[in-house]
Amino acid sequence: MTAEVAYNQSDAAYRKEPGVNQSSLKKILDSPAHYQAALKFRLISTPAMEMGTAAHCLVLDGEDAFNGQYIKKPDSIKLTTKEGKEWKASIGRKKILSTGGKDDPWGSVHGMAKSLKRLEWYAGSDAAYIERNEVSVYWNWRGVDCKARLDSVLVDEGIVVDLKTTDTVDPELFTKKVVGLGYDFQAAYYAKAAEAAYGKPFRFIFVAVERKAPYTVDLFEVTPEMMEEGIYKCEKALDLYRVCNETGEWPNREPVIRQLEYPGWYKHAKVEESFEDVF
Repeated sequence: MTAEVAYNQSDAAYRKEPGVNQSSLKKILDSPAHYQAALKFRLISTPAMEMGTAAHCLVLDGEDAFNGQYIKKPDSIKLTTKEGKEWKASIGRKKILSTGGKDDPWGSVHGMAKSLKRLEWYAGSDAAYIERNEVSVYWNWRGVDCKARLDSVLVDEGIVVDLKTTDTVDPELFTKKVVGLGYDFQAAYYAKAAEAAYGKPFRFIFVAVERKAPYTVDLFEVTPEMMEEGIYKCEKALDLYRVCNETGEWPNREPVIRQLEYPGWYKHAKVEESFEDVF
């Protein structure tokens, strides 16, 4: 398995390159129609997602790249006023991060970055550090042209590291998030990309940082059992994609009859009560 690797490639350039990415591909496990719908769906960012993107930029791309894309909103300016509108027009296409409030986007992004720098993986700031971040990989897997953009690749250690901003690093709740959002699929897909690029197997570690002070950080390594399950899902998805791509048919799944039962928390009515007991 051979691959092409691109360092310091912009996200816009990566998106224009051909190849199937994991975030869309995993939808095909619901049905081929779900995959096609995912390609057309424009994701609307939530405040939490926007903070996560900003934190990724600051931590992985460096302060210069961050300052080129983001700016702190002055506390004295309201964007709805004439002065605010003029200021917004003067900053061009930079994204605005406010301070204070419930989420404190500017403070939270810098708080997360400072907390992550306690890890050796994120302590660097030179060109070599930035080069091993946001690594684009293009390869063919099971007859399908694939692409992946890896947060960090530690080639000598044989580790792919993925940064996740989150509400909590509680193991049970974060694991629920991993399963619910298909992070096992992502881990297997990215590990396979690194293997194709560098010719050896890779471990996969999620670095999770909480979005609120004190910005606690924990590391979650994907076990061999979870990696095996993720690889199985990836291969199943790729095989299905290849068949659909060859036939040009992207069917939805067939309807099924499901048994509808009360959930465990439901309190059953006392059917033995008479109307006299109620009124």
